[in-house]
Amino acid sequence: MSEVVYVDVLVAINIFTTFLLLAAAHFFSGIQPKRWRLLAASLLGGASALLIFLPPSPWYFLLPTKLLCSILIVWAAFGFGGRKRFLRCFAAFFAVSFAFAGIMLALWLTLHPGGMFYQNGAVYFDVNLITFVVFACLCYAAVRGLVALLRRRHPGANLCHATIQMPGQSITLPAFYDSGNRLTDGFTGAPVVVAEFAALRSFLPAALHPFFRGEESIALLPEEEAWRARLREIPYHALGRKGLLPAFRSDLVTVKAKDMVQPTAQAIVAVTNESLGDGSYHLLLQATMLEK
Repeated sequence: MSEVVYVDVLVAINIFTTFLLLAAAHFFSGIQPKRWRLLAASLLGGASALLIFLPPSPWYFLLPTKLLCSILIVWAAFGFGGRKRFLRCFAAFFAVSFAFAGIMLALWLTLHPGGMFYQNGAVYFDVNLITFVVFACLCYAAVRGLVALLRRRHPGANLCHATIQMPGQSITLPAFYDSGNRLTDGFTGAPVVVAEFAALRSFLPAALHPFFRGEESIALLPEEEAWRARLREIPYHALGRKGLLPAFRSDLVTVKAKDMVQPTAQAIVAVTNESLGDGSYHLLLQATMLEK
């Protein structure tokens, strides 16, 4: 008995499935894809589901084909960013995809539910639009809830400490490794970490507090101020917002995570008046500082 597969339903289901797999891969790899990349990769995943229209294929054709599709999806979502980073993203995506494919195959072989068709590694559900939308929303909420639960149960997974050094003084803050922070200084290319003003208040000269609170322009600061040559404003764009963050060039930022000590000379420290998290950390590290 032949199966009827609607292309629009097939592609829509696999776009959303790819989105869920990438969301899971993001959590396990610790690397946050940009939104436009996530959309592009999800569309690519939807297109790859068209393999279902090919005749049942042997493993020696299907394996390299699916492997190539996975490589392209991971590249579209996370970019390359170095061999180690790419392999980490690919391993996370491959693991969750393998688990999903195994579940779908087991479901199809044991229950063979009506309206479900599985072939060449692609899955199809014959559902109406309302059912699909409800199912999609529930799955998305479930993934978000699972990620939040895992992060709450394992809050220290990306936590460490960072010491900021300046002439004659230093300060150590609890820090969070933010894989999505790739902010760099446009002039020197130095990595930019982001720290809360409240945590740095006693470390920063009182005369510069208005600047770091965003109340005073860098152009109005006195030239003789000892920190003057270190100050700058860093453009940022995140979560639909953009602007300038007051910042200073440090002598050294040293990250201590588990058994690793990673120093970064002349890292830029941007200062924000907003809270960065739930209070367990006060500084966001730049991703490449721990990828060296």
